[in-house]
Amino acid sequence: MSDPDDLLDKAKAGLATGKVYDIEFPNGLKIHTNGTDAEHQRVRETIADLTQAGAFSSAPPIAPTHPKAGLLSERIEKFLAQMKGQERSETNHFDTAFTLKVFLGLVGDKDLSEVSPTDMDTFMDALAHWPANASKKPQYKGLTPKQVVAKAKGNSDKKLAPRTKEKHLDRLRVFLKNCMDRRLIAYNPCDGLRVTGKAQDEEQTKQPFNEKDLKALFDPSHITPIMPHKHWIPILGLYTGARLNELAQLHVEDIECIDGVFGMHIRRKVKNPSSRRFVPLRQELLDLGFIDYIESAKQAKFEHVFPGLPQDGNGPGDPVGDWFNRTNLRKTCGINDPSKSFHSFRHTFASLAERSGLSDQRIARLTGHSSGSSVLRRHYIQASTLQERFEDIGKIRFPELSIKALKKGFFEPYFKRLRAVEARKERVI
Repeated sequence: MSDPDDLLDKAKAGLATGKVYDIEFPNGLKIHTNGTDAEHQRVRETIADLTQAGAFSSAPPIAPTHPKAGLLSERIEKFLAQMKGQERSETNHFDTAFTLKVFLGLVGDKDLSEVSPTDMDTFMDALAHWPANASKKPQYKGLTPKQVVAKAKGNSDKKLAPRTKEKHLDRLRVFLKNCMDRRLIAYNPCDGLRVTGKAQDEEQTKQPFNEKDLKALFDPSHITPIMPHKHWIPILGLYTGARLNELAQLHVEDIECIDGVFGMHIRRKVKNPSSRRFVPLRQELLDLGFIDYIESAKQAKFEHVFPGLPQDGNGPGDPVGDWFNRTNLRKTCGINDPSKSFHSFRHTFASLAERSGLSDQRIARLTGHSSGSSVLRRHYIQASTLQERFEDIGKIRFPELSIKALKKGFFEPYFKRLRAVEARKERVI
């Protein structure tokens, strides 16, 4: 760009010499002078006026424009579809869909690139006021996320636990990180956000059951084995460390004897790739009659180990979790510590395994925790280490409990009732 002082110098030089000269302005306009004093004066005045108007100042930088990334609703639907394609568990998919749709309802549909820190503040405020189990409470039925928050702010309903709020934030963080990795957004608006501090995390993390808890849970007076899932799933949770939904979704064909070792395949809707594994069964489970129970289910021609549980929605583990955590744990057994739930069986198993001398890697092979680049991710049966894992699970020292074995065929009346209910449903249809 031309400098006004240079133009003035050129005009002055022309005036001194009396010569004809040309001046070209920044916009391309050219002035040809005739050499007179009046012409020189007009040029000088024109340059002064243009300088005052800012014609010679640097042009302001052009604000960068962000390419449109697509509507938030569209990106959410595509992300959820990708999750299904990755064979993530139905519960994981359902929970993620719920979190993302709550976020969408709070901030409104907009281009993904327009999601801002202000939107994150809105989401965090909603988590702070969101009622626990809102979807199961009639007063919140049919309300939009904004309406739920507004209503909750006006009452004293119990709010979400810190760990639950952290899970919602984590799901949103994963979604936005996926968008960032695909270069749809420049940064992750969730970065730097946390619901709890480290001390709170340690306080809220699920705790293992202690020996007193276990004796209460398996006290014969607290056990009424009417339904097989209420009898067997807690026992399996204790002696295998498996997740609730991993146990509830078992098929009869998942229980198998390989090289003389009875075990169960965890291989269907799993939390992550490292969750796929073959878990040897401890002798206690054999002595309590679990294999006999499987044979009974086979003879009754049931596909699932625990028939009667819903296989849709949140998964078969949902009703078992509701019963165990709300009724059995709190009311029947009197264990009211909020840091204890069915998932505490998993922590109990890992804690007892560690105390029994098993390494982290060997515990991970049994529980299905991620173990870095281990071959566990690729070969979940690992026949070469099967005997070793059977020995490992046998090394774990559990407290002595008064669990009574049921007689063979104990649940056959339940199977007959279930078949009768199914037959009635088919006749109605």
